Amino acid sequence: MTAAVLRIAPDVPVRWPSGPRARAAGFALGAVLLWSTWPTLAAWTQPAPPLLVFGLAAAVGFCVMLLRATATGRAAGFLAIRPATLVFVALALLANNVLYLLAMPRIGPAEANVIAYLWPVLLTAMGAVVGRSGLTALQGLGIGISFVGAAIVIGPSLGATMDFAGIALAFASGLVFAVYALIRSYGREPQDVVGPSMGLIALICLPAHFAFEPATPLTATQLVAIAGIGVAPLSLSNMLWDQAGRTGQLPLISTIAYLTPLGALLLLALSGAAAVTWATAGGAAFIVAGAFAAANFFKTTKGSRS
Repeated sequence: MTAAVLRIAPDVPVRWPSGPRARAAGFALGAVLLWSTWPTLAAWTQPAPPLLVFGLAAAVGFCVMLLRATATGRAAGFLAIRPATLVFVALALLANNVLYLLAMPRIGPAEANVIAYLWPVLLTAMGAVVGRSGLTALQGLGIGISFVGAAIVIGPSLGATMDFAGIALAFASGLVFAVYALIRSYGREPQDVVGPSMGLIALICLPAHFAFEPATPLTATQLVAIAGIGVAPLSLSNMLWDQAGRTGQLPLISTIAYLTPLGALLLLALSGAAAVTWATAGGAAFIVAGAFAAANFFKTTKGSRS
């Protein structure tokens, strides 16, 4: 059963019949579906220390990806990646996820998720700057709309109850991932780089937990949630996103990535893991609309046959 599930994830190279845009969209949509489970699973791990949660989840992710490599006959090359790439991917994913785990109890899972998901807009803006193509008026408008959405999410907390540290942590989580995604878009490694990085993350987090965090017994629910994080939003999703990022379709996949907060909010509401307010849902809708504009979605998809 495990081998069958692992074979669902696309491998390199994968030949899709509908062209590079469809291939990029397929990878990105797969990542979005798995990422959407992250806030709910993370909420179920509370109040476990973040380094313990992420370290154990990374260990699970490493094992899952190693099993997948074995099932597809690529176990021998599983660790054959450049040390610099291994360290960069591990530290970026570690910072992104630990910052989110620190923000979540301060401002709430739904709010932290929506603010962190400013990253596709940040990615679009940075991609335009790095590509020296500049931002169009529509892209600038989209970025503005997205930040209005973030303000709507923050709005109910204005005043004495506002947790600036929580908001900053969530934004930093998104910024780290935007920088990571931009740099990884230039990667051309033929093999998975996320799986081996999970092993390094576990080696960093678990000793750090024992050194800096209090010993905390975990319940069965927390253990199941941690295992789920390791399989879905941490390993397989980031592997799919890494594949999508290397197709060169950054505007398209950045747009698709903004479907994640909507899926995440839906799961949070259905599972009862967190309350989803009208302000949070409305802010998410603004951010998604802004992302579509910032990615020039309406222009680039018009008449496209890819």
